[in-house]
Amino acid sequence: MVSEYDSLRRIIPALAISAIGALFYNILPLYVGAAQDGLGLSTSEVGLLPAAFFAGYNLATLGAFFWIRRWNWRAATAIWLPVAVLGLLGSITMPGRWGLFLSTAISGGGFAVLYGIGTTVLADTSNPARWYGVKIAVEAMPGAVLLFILPSTLVAQYGFAGVVYALAGVSLLLAFFLPTLPASGDIEHVNADHSVQPRMPRKDMNRFAIWLALFGTLLFFSAASGLWAFIERIGSVQAFDAVAIGMLLSLTLVFATLGSLTTAWLGKRMGNIKPFTVSAILMVVASGLLYGTPSFNLYAVGAGLLTFGIGMGLPFAIAEVADLDADGRYIILSVPAIGSGAMIGPAAAGALAADGTFTAVLAVGAVTILCAILSMVGGRKLAP
Repeated sequence: MVSEYDSLRRIIPALAISAIGALFYNILPLYVGAAQDGLGLSTSEVGLLPAAFFAGYNLATLGAFFWIRRWNWRAATAIWLPVAVLGLLGSITMPGRWGLFLSTAISGGGFAVLYGIGTTVLADTSNPARWYGVKIAVEAMPGAVLLFILPSTLVAQYGFAGVVYALAGVSLLLAFFLPTLPASGDIEHVNADHSVQPRMPRKDMNRFAIWLALFGTLLFFSAASGLWAFIERIGSVQAFDAVAIGMLLSLTLVFATLGSLTTAWLGKRMGNIKPFTVSAILMVVASGLLYGTPSFNLYAVGAGLLTFGIGMGLPFAIAEVADLDADGRYIILSVPAIGSGAMIGPAAAGALAADGTFTAVLAVGAVTILCAILSMVGGRKLAP
């Protein structure tokens, strides 16, 4: 018998609000490039723009450990989606650098609540790894479309404002699914065999193992975000054609979708750690291919491997936290872990690339990914 928490009427709206919450990240290279070109920001300043977004993101989700099982999810979404959209629009209307960063942070907080609720709905299913894989695939679709069409349309006509208009518009379109979002989650833990156990702390639950998995998720996404945020700039400094880069970025989200669908296909067949390690190693290889390559073909292969690795690795990282989390509260902390990574990565990459080159960004990214593997493996070894 299939649990009601595996029903599509719960899962589809959860996937929709996750797609809204992830949209900013999925078009991050275009956002960063348009902001630098249109607003005259330096490389280090433009790295702080996604950091501001994810600072707000983290502030909104740090308290989710306490509220995620108490709030009415439908009401919370109805409140925070308009906040997110108004924050986006404020980034092009509020004056000065501080207005830009503050409004961006506000929008990050709004999107974080949506993403956190979507993630938690899927954590209640019997196979979180599979649905997290589907989630990443669904999230990539609107991003891929925007990366393909925006450079020659809204960005060409309106610059940075065109990116903001597109983000706001697509977010409101996806809100069509929100009325069917469940109002609350499960208070029980659903097992792979569809039996249920009370969602209570187990004496053998190792909290340090959970924290290591969360730290591994943070490291993984720090490296992923730093590389992804500046992948368009990496191609630009090699003097590759801007239109070709835009089309490639759209295609890379297809590779991210393939990676996440690989996760959905694997499910629990190989556990979480082995496929996570494979995906992380692919990202290290991608960093090597992107390292000062004069060939657009090698650049394209590196970009494709990077996004495939992100799409495959992130669902397994989140699923590992869900598997170690016996009382159902720690899974929400994967959202600020991801948000912290997305905040730290671009800011650090911008600082490392202050001289206009990206050698240090690629090297530090590769080392950080390897550290993420060690953290995830360590957490699994400590698990009861």
